Amino acid sequence: YMSFFPAAKNESSRYLFEKSATYFDGELVPRRAHALLPKAKLITILLSPARRAYSWYQHTRVHGDPVANNYSFHAVITASDTAPKPLRDLRNRCLNPGKYAQHLERWLSYYLPQQLHIIDGEQLRQNPIETLHELQKFLKISPIFDYSSHLRYDPKKGFFCQVTNEDRTKCLGKSKGRQYPPMEERSYKLLQRYYLSHNTALVKLLKRLGSRTIPQWLKDDLTDTVMT
Repeated sequence: YMSFFPAAKNESSRYLFEKSATYFDGELVPRRAHALLPKAKLITILLSPARRAYSWYQHTRVHGDPVANNYSFHAVITASDTAPKPLRDLRNRCLNPGKYAQHLERWLSYYLPQQLHIIDGEQLRQNPIETLHELQKFLKISPIFDYSSHLRYDPKKGFFCQVTNEDRTKCLGKSKGRQYPPMEERSYKLLQRYYLSHNTALVKLLKRLGSRTIPQWLKDDLTDTVMT
């Protein structure tokens, strides 16, 4: 595992990162990660679990998943336990990661709360400069890098992008920030009800961890659920 990373020349000033979309909800991952890297800093980005589920479905469609291309999103998330295994597997990959509190509790059974930094996915999208500033404080990076002159909103892409030396924006490729049709209202309402207990548990967990602010998307999800 460590052979995939560059050799650390100065352990006190060099930070090595690994990103994965599938570690978060793996039942065995926290124990294995802690056995290898007990002092690791954990960073997780959370956004509305309903929208995360839909985004994952669209991601698999783009990558040619035959199940996603043959079944609608609503058919996937409402698939029964007697459905074909590939359909059940996609359903689970759409739904299970969004049970945030459940997965965070598993990580916190191995790591201290001080080792965990939770990022609001909507805040990262709308205000990445401040979000990255807070992340650097969590990682105790010094001096803190000022992103204000290195990131700029690109209206064509719809995201903040890197500013080049030529004062132009350099955005990620077409595979990032894709646009796709909005989720069906019936699917959204179903998922809001499905995630109600999980979102409620997340609020309690965030308060227990001393979070001063509850993400706006979480407030909105809970409000929308009450109103439906």
